Amino acid sequence: MFTPPPSPQPIPSGSKNSGRRPSVDESMEEPRSFLLPSDTKLRTGRRFRWAVILVPLIVMVFTVSAGFAAPPVIQESTATSSPISWHGLISEASKWRVHKRHPLPEPQPPENTDTGSLPSQTTSATNTSPSTSPLPTSDQTVPTIPSSPPALPTPFPQPFDGVFAQNFSSASCQTFFSNMTASAPFRQCRPFSLLSLSSTDFINAQTNLTLMNSIVWGTCNTNVGTDQCSANMAWFASELKIACSDELEALNTMAVEVLMALQAFDVMHDVACLPDPTTNTYCFLNAVRNKNPSDLYYYQLPLNIPLPKKSTPTCSACSKSVMGLYASALKDPIEGPLLTGLKATYEPSAELSVQLCGAGFAQTQIVSGAMSLFNRPPALFTGSVLIFAWIMLAQIS
Repeated sequence: MFTPPPSPQPIPSGSKNSGRRPSVDESMEEPRSFLLPSDTKLRTGRRFRWAVILVPLIVMVFTVSAGFAAPPVIQESTATSSPISWHGLISEASKWRVHKRHPLPEPQPPENTDTGSLPSQTTSATNTSPSTSPLPTSDQTVPTIPSSPPALPTPFPQPFDGVFAQNFSSASCQTFFSNMTASAPFRQCRPFSLLSLSSTDFINAQTNLTLMNSIVWGTCNTNVGTDQCSANMAWFASELKIACSDELEALNTMAVEVLMALQAFDVMHDVACLPDPTTNTYCFLNAVRNKNPSDLYYYQLPLNIPLPKKSTPTCSACSKSVMGLYASALKDPIEGPLLTGLKATYEPSAELSVQLCGAGFAQTQIVSGAMSLFNRPPALFTGSVLIFAWIMLAQIS
């Protein structure tokens, strides 16, 4: 009789053959091995999400800081784009302050009055005015640059030789202007920038090119050396900032514009003395003689007077050289930051000149490039923000 085999018994829990537990452990390890790539994807996703948030913020911070790095003179250009006006500081200014920038009648000398004049300002020119030529300026011949010292007008035109009202808010500023205009270190230098800004005799002399030629020669050849005159004007500018601090803070027209002209002494001296090599004449006189007043605007850029949008310049070699001198001055790390008027007018004038005269006529983007060198702290701030952002990303990841 057949005896069936014994039926299988349950495997004891402590048996060596309890192999299902290792299989369970192995089954638990398998998901752990599959979690590693999933965890990497989650981390990558978190990094991407933070990058999406932080990168635009970084770009915004960089843009804002770049905006702060831009010089405030950009705002000045929009606020003072019209020709210089003394707003009542100079008597009869409306008759001559345009400096022939518009085809208006020839300027007339102001009335000889002494009300409100500074102590030293009526002694040099109130009794003597430059003679005028019977011919229109455009019909006169531009004289060549004198090869020997010419006869200079006596007295020589001086800044503030007209009559103007005093609207200083502080006694220190009034005293400063009185002392400066009467001092030999100021008068002997015959600053072209301040003559262009405030001398009635200088403006009236533009009707007589022979006389004007002698005056320009006199501004370019002073008994005091150019370097010494440059130092003198820098000293007067520093003193004006102290004595007229209230006026400068209140944007007093006279204080602001005189400071601008003092700081532009060097570059305006250079453009005034610039010769036309083809005719051996002063470039400035060629612009004065021209019926088209557009070229004369180039000599006013450092005084915060831009080239008008409707100008039709002759695109002369002289004007191109003038713009080249301005570009070099703006690039200078010492002189450039002081040329507040030129910084406001150069770029729009250069862009218009390039549009009308060709790409090689003037350098553009000079002011923005120079300002990036003069504003290191905002750049350092931006770099610090970028470094901080990357550190945060690294910590998050």
